[in-house]
Amino acid sequence: MAVRLHMNLGFLAESQRLADSADTVIVVEPNIGSTSRTKGSLFLLVTGSGGRKLRDATKLVAERIRDDYYYDQSAGISVCLRKSVHAANRVLFHSTDRPPVATGDSGPIGLALAVVRGNELYVATVGPAEAYLVRQARLLTLPDASPNSGMPSQEIDGPEVWHGEITAGDCLILMSPNVTRRVGLGPIQDAVLQLHPQAAVEQIHRLFGSGSLGSTGGDGLLFVEATEVASTHKAAPLKPVWPGDSMSGAPDRSPIPLADSVVGGVAVMQTTARQAQLAADGWLRRGIYGLFDRMPQRPLSRGRVTPMTVRRERQQRAAFAIIGLLAVITLVGTGAYFLNGASHGDNVDRQQKGQQAFAKAQADINLVYGNGRNLMSSDPATADGYLEDAYNQLQIAQSNGYTNAMLAGPRAQVVGGLNKYYGVTIVQPQVVLSFGTDNLADTVLGPDGAAYILDTTANKVYRVDLTTGARLAVAAAGQQAPGPGGVTGVVTNLRLITTGGGDVLILDSSNSLWTWHPATGNSSGRGVLKKIYMPDNETWGLGAKAIGTFITNSVLGQYNFYIVLPSESQIIKYPPAPDGSGYPAAGRANYLSVAQDVTSITDMYVDGKVYLVDKGKITQYQLGQAVHGWTVDVPPGKLIRPEPPYYTRLSANTTAQDQGVFYGFDNQNRRVVAFKKVDGSIVGQYMVPDTTPWLTDVTGMFVTGGVDATNPILYWTESGNLMGAALVPTIGEAPSASGSGLFPSTSGSSLPSASASTK
Repeated sequence: MAVRLHMNLGFLAESQRLADSADTVIVVEPNIGSTSRTKGSLFLLVTGSGGRKLRDATKLVAERIRDDYYYDQSAGISVCLRKSVHAANRVLFHSTDRPPVATGDSGPIGLALAVVRGNELYVATVGPAEAYLVRQARLLTLPDASPNSGMPSQEIDGPEVWHGEITAGDCLILMSPNVTRRVGLGPIQDAVLQLHPQAAVEQIHRLFGSGSLGSTGGDGLLFVEATEVASTHKAAPLKPVWPGDSMSGAPDRSPIPLADSVVGGVAVMQTTARQAQLAADGWLRRGIYGLFDRMPQRPLSRGRVTPMTVRRERQQRAAFAIIGLLAVITLVGTGAYFLNGASHGDNVDRQQKGQQAFAKAQADINLVYGNGRNLMSSDPATADGYLEDAYNQLQIAQSNGYTNAMLAGPRAQVVGGLNKYYGVTIVQPQVVLSFGTDNLADTVLGPDGAAYILDTTANKVYRVDLTTGARLAVAAAGQQAPGPGGVTGVVTNLRLITTGGGDVLILDSSNSLWTWHPATGNSSGRGVLKKIYMPDNETWGLGAKAIGTFITNSVLGQYNFYIVLPSESQIIKYPPAPDGSGYPAAGRANYLSVAQDVTSITDMYVDGKVYLVDKGKITQYQLGQAVHGWTVDVPPGKLIRPEPPYYTRLSANTTAQDQGVFYGFDNQNRRVVAFKKVDGSIVGQYMVPDTTPWLTDVTGMFVTGGVDATNPILYWTESGNLMGAALVPTIGEAPSASGSGLFPSTSGSSLPSASASTK
């Protein structure tokens, strides 16, 4: 008979803990087969030497280790345990519940954890916590305790995990060192060998808290004893059931005397009567048939036998004829009904309904703009109610026969008034520079005030002067440039672009990072292209979604580098080397506190906080976690634009954290929405006239003018063109889109600082 290991547990109930104990115990024994086979059972003790005020901190660490360990399916048990401890330390270090730690001192929180999977045992300790294994009456320490490495700490990279076997009769002890100092290992070992784990825990706790010892502080105890139980069982054999009636199987007889004889006689009489009836019927039939045989008869004609196929064809033709006749009758009846005036009545009703709706819409418009008044200026809220009703009435008129040409004038007044109430500005787009049919994948504002455009068709990065429209290629696939250590590198296919400090950063298909540094004080487009030292780029895989930077030293022009990697479900952050030589792999860190799917991210913006555009939504992150309570407002105007916003691009007018405005492109409604960084409230909406095709498929955008500018300008790439539009209301027709000199020079306005990504 097969056997398996079963764990007997012993630990203190919450009601039995000492008042000043901060320890937390968590036991997870999965009842799902796949989880039990892959992750096993988790036994965890988190202890703290600081009184009950550390209870929240130990609980935070324990729950984070439990959640991360069972959530992480990326590696084996040892690696997942180290990663979960490292993540818990990071969360505790940044938590408000973090205990104070003096410089040079170790953290006051320690943990001892174990995982049992089948007969495998994994044990690890961190800081002031102890783990022992009692096997064959011997007390073994595993692993070696390191009380000077407590949490929180900046240097914990995950503990060393001891891996061995656990057999029947073994007992695992996870314990606070405070209990060991007060009670001693001898009484603990004796209690484990003589008692059930729960009874042993209670006895040790009584010794620990007794008056003679006067113990206080951490009292965490967790005993796990392995025993054998049968994994199969044998069911009881089936037994036959005998009938309880002694007359079972005997012929059925009535208990009433002579009843069976009477019933039999009646049955004989019924049978005799039925036979007599059949005989009489036969005599009558034969008599009638004989009479017919004696009557004169006409000679019979020769019969014909029609084949079955012919009969079926005739039946089909008859069915088709009947169906056709019914169809003709239906058509004639319907035509007569409509010719008789029924449809005319419906048309009259639709026409009257349309006329009434159109008249009501005109009355609403007159209440807003009639007799020289402008209710939109004097009482916008009341005007909005009239205009919304007018818009609905115009929709009814259109569905009842009114054409777009007939409704164009009133609808323009209504939509214009509603746009004004909703804060929508109609801007006039202009072509700054056309690249023909080339695919322009992105554009950023360079540190020299020029636009830098990624052209994936030509595999080049162009610098475009926003004043003259002159363009110059600054990087191209196949171009050679110096790299780290004086080794010449070759640019491959260009994929992503951003800015940082005084540089324009370019990522190619081989994950090489290049910088274009414009010459200081030169406006002709001269500069230096070089390859950045990035030894860790071979681990990025394919398909990086976005890159960004954040300045850390404005004097030296140094900045952190961020990259969104779907292959690792993370945003990787790289700090610069102190000497500015590049980004060594030792500084690499996961920005997101929990790995998540980043394959649908379309844009990223960094200003100390990180803004991600993912699946049409904008989310703000700080210290690797989504900021709770921060969301962007839903733009007003659902009546005329019922589709929900779906953002794909993001830009801002300053890199100062929680200051200024950022702009999101809503691809669903062909608009750019401006939000305040600090709370996500809407500042305004910008749209182009309905008669133009622009703001349909924006691939990159930036805004010039800074925070205090009175004339901000939006630039974007779309359909092979660099477009521009002043974000102020315009009157009349748009100027001719010839190519250069369409907008004022950006040199006099406050440009976005190039210390961070302006995307």
